[in-house]
Amino acid sequence: MAHVTALAQHILSLEPDKDAARLCFYHYLKNLCDATEPVNSELLNRFFCRALMFSHWQTNKLGLFNEVRNIVQHYQDTHRMALPVGETIQPEDLQVVPVENMRTLELVIARYLQRTASPFDQIRAIPEGNDRVVAITLQGDRSLRVTVFPKVLAIREGELTPLNLDFTLYYSNELGLHQTIVQQIEIGPHTAARFKMTPEGIKGAIVRGYTFQRYAEMDGGSLHRYPVLFYPLKRLEQFFVNRKSDPMYIELTGLLEKALDLMSQDHPEAVKFAEAALERGRLALEHIFPDDKLVRLLIINLEKTLALEAARTGRAPLGGPDSSADAGSGAQSAPQNPDLDGLEEIDLTAH
Repeated sequence: MAHVTALAQHILSLEPDKDAARLCFYHYLKNLCDATEPVNSELLNRFFCRALMFSHWQTNKLGLFNEVRNIVQHYQDTHRMALPVGETIQPEDLQVVPVENMRTLELVIARYLQRTASPFDQIRAIPEGNDRVVAITLQGDRSLRVTVFPKVLAIREGELTPLNLDFTLYYSNELGLHQTIVQQIEIGPHTAARFKMTPEGIKGAIVRGYTFQRYAEMDGGSLHRYPVLFYPLKRLEQFFVNRKSDPMYIELTGLLEKALDLMSQDHPEAVKFAEAALERGRLALEHIFPDDKLVRLLIINLEKTLALEAARTGRAPLGGPDSSADAGSGAQSAPQNPDLDGLEEIDLTAH
């Protein structure tokens, strides 16, 4: 039985840079598969469904299928080995359907979940914005499976179904990311992370583009080291973590309230503390809690308070009042430690 590493090395000898489909398949094997995973129809079918998420491969579907078929045949001929690929889907068997209406996506996902759920599963499907549906499955052992379905479907064997199931997160019954399962999440347009929790921390890769090029690596350490992953994860967790008991939410609202309180007391460190708290609040509102009324209200009040203080002292304010109303269109930068950055160094003991 051939494994992913052997097939990837074979493709490398075929100069993958000279063909986009060849390069896409090579990067998929290197960046989005386990090295010891066997090469079979299941792997190839998963690759096609993942690649066809991109409009480029929807347009060039025949070229993609033909190139992969040629690679597999060349490997078999070279190594005189028959691979178990007889159940690989053909291009005519898989029709991609971009979705124009969120209601259509919700109905298809709901029906799919009903068909595939076990009798012990409890399921919620929640639309997020106008681009995707988040499906949360509480399993019989009280663990969670969270799958994100973008606005693209497939017709297979006469049924309208989700095209791709890769973007799934697995949580233990204590709501921590599962320690033994590979996690995948879309973290931005055409960008995804594949990672695993290990004793040394998070390890994995970030890929982007229609050839699954490796963009960055995660080589250990806590989630806070990787804001590009931290914020998308926390944004999804808002759908199943109670904010009243969420330590991050409690800390965030507490900091914003403390900043307002210090400003009202004319504390000598109030402005510095408030600006740091405001920056963190804006990032959280944009990336994690976009619909939270309390966070938005605290931010608006803090912006106005800082603007009044700036007008009184002639000091330039941090941003403008009500700038949080445009959350979602601002900069994508994030502090290296979202829980502490900019606040731990401020001395609030002196008055």
